[in-house]
Amino acid sequence: MTLITVLAIAVALVLVAMMVRPLRKATGLLLVVLGIVACFTGVGIIVGAPLIFVGGILLFI
Repeated sequence: MTLITVLAIAVALVLVAMMVRPLRKATGLLLVVLGIVACFTGVGIIVGAPLIFVGGILLFI
């Protein structure tokens, strides 16, 4: 019960944050930067490329 409640609140907070334009832009920029940092390693490219892609979508919407 507690885990479901925490997950529901987390999803609600993420959805509210995506509705506010400055928070969406900041999240996109953060994901792009984290994706670039993750791409410095060979294995990190698997995680870094999707982070850059999703971050770019959030940044330019």
